[in-house]
Amino acid sequence: MKITGTAVIKAPQAAVWAALNDMEVLARVVPGCESLNDLGDNHYEGVVKIGIAGIKGSYSGKIRLEDIDAPKHYKLIAAGKGSNGVVDAVGTVDLDTLPDGTTQLNYGGEAQIGGMLASVGQRLIEGAARQLIGQAVKALEAQILQRMPAESTVVDAPGADTTSPAAVDALNAAAARSAAEPVRKSVVLSESEQLKPETLVSGMVNEWLSTATGKIVAVVVLFVLGFVVGRLL
Repeated sequence: MKITGTAVIKAPQAAVWAALNDMEVLARVVPGCESLNDLGDNHYEGVVKIGIAGIKGSYSGKIRLEDIDAPKHYKLIAAGKGSNGVVDAVGTVDLDTLPDGTTQLNYGGEAQIGGMLASVGQRLIEGAARQLIGQAVKALEAQILQRMPAESTVVDAPGADTTSPAAVDALNAAAARSAAEPVRKSVVLSESEQLKPETLVSGMVNEWLSTATGKIVAVVVLFVLGFVVGRLL
């Protein structure tokens, strides 16, 4: 399975890079993440709880970063396993500053899936993966702005120039302050702090509706609902 895509984040590149290397941020933007630990030398391990098409479970995994070229590129190699399957993946993250001062995040990766999880089907897994990535990117931008309250007000203000030199300098300064803070070696999130992978529901529905069976059932459901509403009016 291969996944590639891009996203634009309304923050300067330095701030995005700092967030992508902050365990406090990463633990809160990975859907279903329960814990994340820094093992040192760019090696990490964590636990994620997630479900795809009714197959739910916790997966423990390890990630290492390679080819690090701050503040614009790194490669990650991941391996995870749980009671319902195993996943081995290789991916890359690249950042580019756009002319308006925002940051374009380019990601790509390839994964091999085994066990019961593989029985779900590649198309469904790809749909779920894209939903999870989209949710994570939105959460990443929110975390960046949340950690820079004064700057986020400038960015989010209606009609405001989100990339003025003052705003960019302020965000870069905040990112530098964050990078200078002591690094935590372990982050364990309470139930209320974990990012719930709720968008998987719509992803599953959209993927299912793209199949012939899904379209037929959708038409039948809509017809029945229309008939019932018509009888009530």
